[in-house]
Amino acid sequence: MSQIRYLLQLAALAAMLGYALPSSAETIIDEWQNIKAPPPPQLQAVTLDPKTTALIMSDIIKQTCNNEMRPRCVTSIPKIEKLLTAARASGVTVIYTLFPSRSPATFPNPVISDYIPAVAPKGDEPVVTSFADKFMLGDKDTGLQKILKDKGITTVVPVGVVAHNGILFTAVEAAFRGFNVIVPVDGMAGNGPSGYDEQATAHILTDSIVYKVTLTSLDMIKFQ
Repeated sequence: MSQIRYLLQLAALAAMLGYALPSSAETIIDEWQNIKAPPPPQLQAVTLDPKTTALIMSDIIKQTCNNEMRPRCVTSIPKIEKLLTAARASGVTVIYTLFPSRSPATFPNPVISDYIPAVAPKGDEPVVTSFADKFMLGDKDTGLQKILKDKGITTVVPVGVVAHNGILFTAVEAAFRGFNVIVPVDGMAGNGPSGYDEQATAHILTDSIVYKVTLTSLDMIKFQ
């Protein structure tokens, strides 16, 4: 009987605490100014099999990777170049992406020669074109899935811009399609100098029970 009384007392206390909560703190709008970023995610060192890994170079072109729009993209180029060089030397599949212009008259469609020279494609490295999700352009398949499957790829490593668009959506879609996804957080750039885009993307990619994405850094990626 004493145990039941104890449980009833706990229930009553919980109810009282619930009623004591201020109604003004019930929505994100009320709490907006008080929200704090979660702790930084733990980055993991990874060693990848070159035969089953693809490095996806996402939209690292002069129109999107410059000091005015995304200074951290410019800063990341030397390390991305180092990863790209190691990937090519190890036989990793390298895939490039572009995006179509929404207003060709004022903003011409980007072309592959717009890539930052240090990380530009070589030879016959494939190119796919889409907006945020590099697997689909509207209701049309971009061919990325077929490229990956034909080469026996099971792991993808997207780098480039923009963190909360091309990297986020492509990473999530790849995970939904059954690929292992490795995202180096210092290899994705968001808009402007604040860093909020990258933080939010990293949090979203690691705070889901639906898909699994491994966060790492460019220097923590090795190939067998």
